[in-house]
Amino acid sequence: MAKEKIEGVNTIIGKGSVLEGSFNINSSIRVDGKIKGKLSVSNILTVGKEGVVEADVKAREAIVGGKIIGTLEASDRVVLESKSSLLGDLKTKLLVIEEGAIFKGNCDSGERTDKYAPEAEKETQKSRDKGNYQK
Repeated sequence: MAKEKIEGVNTIIGKGSVLEGSFNINSSIRVDGKIKGKLSVSNILTVGKEGVVEADVKAREAIVGGKIIGTLEASDRVVLESKSSLLGDLKTKLLVIEEGAIFKGNCDSGERTDKYAPEAEKETQKSRDKGNYQK
């Protein structure tokens, strides 16, 4: 892990530790134990190889080496390392899935395309109006 990412971690959940509840982390967190509930991280969530997060998670970035069970929303990016698993829905701008990772759920990834939807709808309506649309 890059040195600058380690320096930014101000919360560590050690191996064997179990926390339950709602947590708001105003920086980065590394989880090598277990968290259950809700987790909001203003910067980077790192789940170590033995870490387990059973929670609805919001973060800027997530690097997963262990397991997440629940929804994951990361505004910048998510990295699922080779032996990780994500069981739940995912929403992020950039998604990296290494070979061997397990992902089961729905995914919304990439730049927003909502601004193009009205144009596509207009084109479909034009085709209908011209009789080019098959019912």
